[in-house]
Amino acid sequence: MSMFISTGLRSALLGGFAMLGAAMAHTPVQAQEWPSKPIRMMVAFSAGGTADIFARLIGPELSNALGQQIVVENRPGSSGTTASAAVANAAQDGYTLLMCGSGPQITAPLINPSVGYNPATDFTHLGMVAGDAYVLVANPGQGIKTLAALKASGKTGITAASPGTASLGHLLIEQAKRRTGIDLLHVPYKSSGDGMKDLLGNHIGLVMSPVINASEQVRSGAVVALGLTAPERNPALPDVATFKEQGFDVNGLTWFWVCGPKNLPEPIAARLSAEVRRVVKLPGVRRVFERDALISPDLDRAQLASFVKDEIALWAPLIKEIGLKVQ
Repeated sequence: MSMFISTGLRSALLGGFAMLGAAMAHTPVQAQEWPSKPIRMMVAFSAGGTADIFARLIGPELSNALGQQIVVENRPGSSGTTASAAVANAAQDGYTLLMCGSGPQITAPLINPSVGYNPATDFTHLGMVAGDAYVLVANPGQGIKTLAALKASGKTGITAASPGTASLGHLLIEQAKRRTGIDLLHVPYKSSGDGMKDLLGNHIGLVMSPVINASEQVRSGAVVALGLTAPERNPALPDVATFKEQGFDVNGLTWFWVCGPKNLPEPIAARLSAEVRRVVKLPGVRRVFERDALISPDLDRAQLASFVKDEIALWAPLIKEIGLKVQ
C-alpha cells in the first residue's frame, strides 16, 4: 500500500486538524472534563425548610446521573440573599449551584435593591423543581379554627412567623394583615421549619408556611390550618379553606428551581438542565410532589428565565402598594 499523500490531501488534513484544534481551544477545559469533582448545591435557608427538602430530595438522583456527589450546603442569612449573592459571584464552572426560591430570587431584590445581584441577569436558570402554596397555621391550644374567629378575637400584635424578612411568606403576612384587618406582627425566622418548631412549642402565635412544611402537622392535628394562599383548595389538604373562600384576597405561590452563576459553559448548562428536568419526573420524586399536591411545570431554560421575569413583574406592584422596604 502506498503511503504517499498528495499535497492537496495533506493541506486538507492539516487544515482540518487546525480547525479541530481551534474548536477545542475555544471549549473550556472544565466543560470538556465536567464533572470531575463533587458539585456543591447551596441552600439559602437552614435545614428543614422547603428549599432544603427539595435539595436533599433531588440531590442523590442528580449525583447518580452525573457520577459525582451533590453536596448540599446550608448557608442561611439575610433572608436567603447571602447564599444567593455567593452563587451569583461563584466561578462559572458548574461546581456551584443554588436551590433558588421566590424569596431570595423574586421578592428580596424588589424589597431591597442592595442585595448584590440581579435575579434576571446574574444567574443561569437551569430547571424548575416545584411550586407550593402557603398555609397560615396556629397552635390548637389557642382555640382558633378560622380566619373569622381570629379576627373576631380582637387580639392585637399577633406574632406570625415567615421564612425570613423579604421572603414570600413575609409578603403574604403583610398582605393578609392589610386585607383581613387582623393585626399581625411579622417575625422572621431562618426557615419555615424553625418557625414551625416554635409554633409547636407555643412560642409564637402563627406561622405562614409552605404546605410541604406544614401538611403532616395539619393532618395529624398538631397545628390548625386557618387559610390557604392558593386560588383553590389543595387536594392534599381538602378540608382547609382558602383565604379567598373566606372572603379575603390573599393569594400567592412560592417556587423553587435550580440555578447557577451566569454564563455557565453551554455544555454544562445543557446537561444540568436536562438532568434536573428528568429527575423531577422520577417516581420517587413525583410521590413527594403528589403527597402535597405540588406543581412542577416542565420548563426549558428560556421558559424558566421568562418565568423569573414574569414573577418579578407579578409581585412588584404589591410590594409598591404595601410600601415594604428593607434597608
